[in-house]
Amino acid sequence: MNRINFDSVLKRTGEWYIIIVIAISQVIGLLGSIPGILSVQWNVEFNPAIGQLLSSLGFGLWAISQVIVLIICWQITPNARNQITLFVFGIKEPDKEKELTAWKEITNLVTQYGVIAFFVNIVITVLVPFLIVSLRRDTLTLVAESHIINSPAPVYILLGGFAAVCGATILSMFFIGRLTIPARVVLLPKDLDTQLLGRTGTLLGPRFQIIHLTLVLITVAVMAPIGYQQVIQTLSTNGNHLQILSDLQIRFLLLSVLVILLGAGFSFFSLQSISGPIRNLIDVLQKIEQGDLSQRVPVLATDEFATVAVQFNRMITRFEEFQSSLENQVSKRTKQLAATNEVGRVASSILDPDELLPKIANLITEQFDYYYAAIYLLDASEKWVELREATGQAGNVLKQNRHRLEVTGRSMVAASIREKAPRIVQNTAEEKQHVDNPLLPYTRSEIALPLMVGNRVLGALDVQSTKPADFGTDAIETMQNMAVQVAIALENARLFQEAQQSIRELRAIQKQYLLEGWNNIRSYNEELEYGVGDMGETEHQVIESPINLRDQVFGQISLEKTDDWTPEQRSLVDAVAAQAAIALENARLVSESRQIALRERTLTEINSKIWSSPTIESILQNVIKELGKRLDTSNASIELNLDDEL
Repeated sequence: MNRINFDSVLKRTGEWYIIIVIAISQVIGLLGSIPGILSVQWNVEFNPAIGQLLSSLGFGLWAISQVIVLIICWQITPNARNQITLFVFGIKEPDKEKELTAWKEITNLVTQYGVIAFFVNIVITVLVPFLIVSLRRDTLTLVAESHIINSPAPVYILLGGFAAVCGATILSMFFIGRLTIPARVVLLPKDLDTQLLGRTGTLLGPRFQIIHLTLVLITVAVMAPIGYQQVIQTLSTNGNHLQILSDLQIRFLLLSVLVILLGAGFSFFSLQSISGPIRNLIDVLQKIEQGDLSQRVPVLATDEFATVAVQFNRMITRFEEFQSSLENQVSKRTKQLAATNEVGRVASSILDPDELLPKIANLITEQFDYYYAAIYLLDASEKWVELREATGQAGNVLKQNRHRLEVTGRSMVAASIREKAPRIVQNTAEEKQHVDNPLLPYTRSEIALPLMVGNRVLGALDVQSTKPADFGTDAIETMQNMAVQVAIALENARLFQEAQQSIRELRAIQKQYLLEGWNNIRSYNEELEYGVGDMGETEHQVIESPINLRDQVFGQISLEKTDDWTPEQRSLVDAVAAQAAIALENARLVSESRQIALRERTLTEINSKIWSSPTIESILQNVIKELGKRLDTSNASIELNLDDEL
């Protein structure tokens, strides 16, 4: 049967679908009553009056019994029918209690139908004819009339009716189970626990026991009367025994075939109830193996396979949730690492704190979608921590107001600096120590981390979020890593600025030293110029290249020629000027070194003569004599004056 067709029937019929399916199954179930009906016809002969009565009464009794069964089934499925109606009209009712009740009704429908149909049919379609025949026994005879044995015709009717009811009921139950699959799919609760709680169908063990027992009872109920009847006929008549045995053989063969067909039908539907769920499970397993975790095993049965399907779906759902959670964690962690790397890249590429701090603060709020981020730095006294950078309009206002916090205060920033440890508030509404800022009214969680280099605290990083408990373990670890990078970046910026200042001072000293050195050279040499060639009378092209060293110009090269200077020639002149500057400076340094060496040698010689003089007079003579000689003076004198005033 094509379940899709019955899906469309369900959408068209709505709440009547269940009753329509049961009615169809009842009609098909008549096939299962054929062996029992034939058993009665072959063992009992009715006179015309009673035969006509039972014929006209039998169909009516069957119709009455089926209508009664339909009414009862209608009464026992109110929630299921109501939920189907809501489904047809596209209405979603979030009543889990009704959903559970409807699921119980549809999963227990087959079992309830079997019990109801069996007893109603036994009472109406079997017991009523049995009582009529028992009261009118004189109006019927057996096929083989026995004058020595009391007529068992009512018993034959009872046994045949029992076999017919069992066969029809079991066959109808199979079809109801198959045809109500669309309804079970519609009524299947979304919650897996509700699916397990509401499954009330017959389990496989009791189901197979009932089927096997029913087949045995049907076989006994239809075979035993025929065998007994033929034995009675053989004993009570002198007719052709071979013909009697031949009739017995034919009837046994025909009924055996019917019972076998009935058993084959039961077996087919039983195997379908097993193989169908297994095939569904295998199909879903193959798709899951290919990576499609959205697949679920349809819960079509009402036995152990339903439990297996629900438990399997529960396992896949949890696995999918775990995978999704893991993917989300990996994605979130990747985003955090990317943001941390970006902060590290910015921190390593920018050495100006005025440019570094705004970029880091904005990166934190943009990459992590936080409400507010601020960076505080300790002042020179280390008694106050000053706001150096903050995000948003609130940050601009606080910076304009030169916001600062006292290190001994009770703010989270001050506490993190004092304790040299992170301070975290997961719910500001419940934290008594938290100080609310009127410029940040939507803060619900906050973290303050000290900016430390070694054991030295530079300041603090303050991050706030609009979500309660927004700083989990991963977020805290990420914020700590960024705080470390920010602190290192600030320390590097400070060291870089100090180094730059030292370099500037050193360059100034070198420049002054270079200027003084060449000024001294100029004082000894009035003209430090050399030229070749004559000034042309016609217009010449002049090129001038400064001779400079360490940004100090102390000379110039000038060249003239009639045609234009090419870029290559200009580059050559500049290169020669640069080399000439280095060579001139080296020559100056060599000359200066020689002068220093000469002065030191002269000083050494004078000192040696002075220290070798034994008397004051000789010391004075040596001092004035050596200085006059070394300095090439025309007149020199030295005297000692011991008066109070010179």
